[in-house]
Amino acid sequence: MTALASHGSVAVNRAMQFAKIGVLAVSVAAAVPTARNLYYSWSTGVPFNQVEHRLTQASLWEKNFDCRIDYRALTTSSNSTVEVGSCRKTGDISIRVSSQGQTNYEWIAFEQLPKPATQSVGLLDLFISSAYAGELPVRNTQTPQSQPIRVAQGMEVVCQSKTKDTIVRIVKDGGKCFRETVSLFKGSVEKREAVPCNTQCGAG
Repeated sequence: MTALASHGSVAVNRAMQFAKIGVLAVSVAAAVPTARNLYYSWSTGVPFNQVEHRLTQASLWEKNFDCRIDYRALTTSSNSTVEVGSCRKTGDISIRVSSQGQTNYEWIAFEQLPKPATQSVGLLDLFISSAYAGELPVRNTQTPQSQPIRVAQGMEVVCQSKTKDTIVRIVKDGGKCFRETVSLFKGSVEKREAVPCNTQCGAG
């Protein structure tokens, strides 16, 4: 009986050790994403609760890197511009918002978009189809009159290149070309300068 009891005690101890190792492994695995997000928040200055979203946005940049997107511009009377384009290969939507000297890009994955009732209608056309009629009224809670949104000349991506965490784009906007330096993680345009339209994307 003593030998059997001793053997049973050893078996229980081993089981407890394996259980502790399992709990530790799960705890470490759960802590990895948190530690990663803390690092990105610390290194980039992005608030911790926005890191996961910014990582998803960076992933969409990578996914759609080979797409040369033509944007359609919607300009409001408040001098803010929203430009929308889609990648034909993936169906993902790229939105470019410019206001008060600041420009940011935001992606919407195709899987997150509501699907049209008929396959003959493009998602981008659904997004701004009524804009082609001339004007779109936008509700403004601060003024009694609505502000119009008008279709403006779109922006064309001529080429782009990637270096580390930066996207360099040559874009044609209003008949002129610009080099945009975009933060892959933040989605913000860090630098924009006029360049000849034959400038290579990798040229600094």
